[in-house]
Amino acid sequence: MKTKLVYLFSITATLFLASCSEDDDNVIDTEAPEIVISDPVDGEEIAPGGEVHFDALLTDNTELASYKVEIHNAFDGHTHAIAKQEGHKDNPWSYSEVFEIEPGQKSFEAHHHIPVPAEINGEHISEGHYHFGLFVTDAAGNESQAFLELHIEGDHDGDGNDHDHDHDHDH
Repeated sequence: MKTKLVYLFSITATLFLASCSEDDDNVIDTEAPEIVISDPVDGEEIAPGGEVHFDALLTDNTELASYKVEIHNAFDGHTHAIAKQEGHKDNPWSYSEVFEIEPGQKSFEAHHHIPVPAEINGEHISEGHYHFGLFVTDAAGNESQAFLELHIEGDHDGDGNDHDHDHDHDH
C-alpha cells in the first residue's frame, strides 16, 4: 500500500510540475512583426546601372527570424494578386533575396545597397514602374509585408542616381 501511495504522489507531483512549466512555454505568438522603411521612398527614381539604397527598422514582440527583399516590374498594373505578366516583350529586371536574422533579436536594422543592372543578357533593362516589397517573418511564422513604388528611369546626368528631378515625358 505504501508503494502505491508513493507512486501516486510521484505521478501527481510530476504532472503538476510539468503543467506549470508548459504554461510558461506555450504562449503562442500571434503578433506580426512591424516594418518601418526609411529608404527608398515611395515613387523614388533609380537609374539603370545605379542602386537601390535600402534602410528599414524591423521589430517584433518576441523574436525576428528573417526578411526578404523583392523588386519586380509592375508593367501589368498588378496589385500582387498576379505574380507576373506572361509574354512581356521587354527586358524587365527583378531581384529577390532572403536574409536570416540572428536568433533572439526583437529589433533589427536592415541596410543594403542593391545594384540595378543597366543590361541583362546584353540588352538594356526595361524602364518603368517597379514594386519594392519587404516581407518580414518572426520566429513563430507571423509575416508582415510592405510595398513601395519605384521608377527605373534612364540616367540623364551620368551619375547612376537620377533622383532629384521630374520627367515630363512618358515611357
